[in-house]
Amino acid sequence: MDTKIVKKKSKLKFVLIGLVILVLVILSGMYFNKQKKTYNISAEDIQTDQVTQGKFEDMLMVTAQTQSLNSSLVNVLEGGAVKEIFAEDGQMLTKGQPIARVYNPNTEFSYMNQETGVMQQISQMRSTLLELKNQELVQDKELLQAQNDYNTALQNFNLQKRLYDAEIGKKTDYDISVQNLTYQKQRKSIIEKGFSTEKNSRNAQMSAINTSIGQMDKSLQILRSNKNNFLIMAPASGRLSSFAISLGENLTSGRSIGKVDLMDGYKLVAKVDEYYINKLQNGVKGVLDNNDKSYEVIITKILPEVKDGQFLAELNFTEKKPENLKIGMTFGLKLKLSADTRSIMIPKGNFSKDTNGKWIFVVKGNKAEKRAISLGRENPLYYEVVSGLKAGETVITSDYSDLKKYEMLDIKK
Repeated sequence: MDTKIVKKKSKLKFVLIGLVILVLVILSGMYFNKQKKTYNISAEDIQTDQVTQGKFEDMLMVTAQTQSLNSSLVNVLEGGAVKEIFAEDGQMLTKGQPIARVYNPNTEFSYMNQETGVMQQISQMRSTLLELKNQELVQDKELLQAQNDYNTALQNFNLQKRLYDAEIGKKTDYDISVQNLTYQKQRKSIIEKGFSTEKNSRNAQMSAINTSIGQMDKSLQILRSNKNNFLIMAPASGRLSSFAISLGENLTSGRSIGKVDLMDGYKLVAKVDEYYINKLQNGVKGVLDNNDKSYEVIITKILPEVKDGQFLAELNFTEKKPENLKIGMTFGLKLKLSADTRSIMIPKGNFSKDTNGKWIFVVKGNKAEKRAISLGRENPLYYEVVSGLKAGETVITSDYSDLKKYEMLDIKK
């Protein structure tokens, strides 16, 4: 059987055709890649603004609420269930006035046991003190008896000596008197030494016991005063605020259940976005506008704890303040972060949340082209442009959520 032979020219022809097709595909890809991705959009669907140059105010608008200049927290000293409530939110109180009473049977029983134990210890110490005093009395009697016996022996000796010297008395009686006097003298000396030693030891014991009894009495007073911790009282005179507890509610020790405003003045407390936590500091001034009048305020304290994306700043009025201020009033404040500068600016818009301020669409005629930019400071109305834009140019400031992957826009009227 004959074998079919494929011609070499025909094989080469197919290879050349494949190479031509591959080159065409590559060239086409390069061409289309060079073409900017374009998106058709209606002019009604976008918002445009003009880039301007002018005075840029580095300021921040916040809302602040009036609070008492000074206040004292109402803390729970002893935990338990709320048994009685004697005051209500907004009520004026005097220092020491009862606010509420809690009840904790376990703690009260523990106090009773501790009090009983302390009283028993005090009773035992006083019994020991009484025994020491009785010992002192017995020794006093012994010393008195020894002194009396010595005096009697001395009198007898003197009598027998006179009789013996006059050759009237017996020598045996004289010798006995000498012997008895010597004995009573030695006995008296021993008793006096023992009395002195035991007296010093006894006095030290009695002093230590009296000190212990004094400390136990103080402990007993503290235990008894701790029972008063079940009664929650006003820590200062003023108006009760932020107070909201219910009968039967279980309160833990150390919990703050309100505060007493001292009514000695007012301060402003503002919630500020955490973005500004490193830009605000004590001494930053601001302005409060109220009833067509302006009042200067100054930041006196920054509370750096961030909660729900915000931190707190406390402010005081520098000189005059609005009339008829009340706790809880709300005001708008303008805080001056730095001096005004002449800058290029664009109005704030939703575009920044999609671009992070790194690029923007610049409008030229019926087209808009993506351009890299750099933004600096911001205030409630404007962004400061650091680079990428010139005054007089027009930019799109509306939402970019559907435009992020495009580099060119065709704007249809």
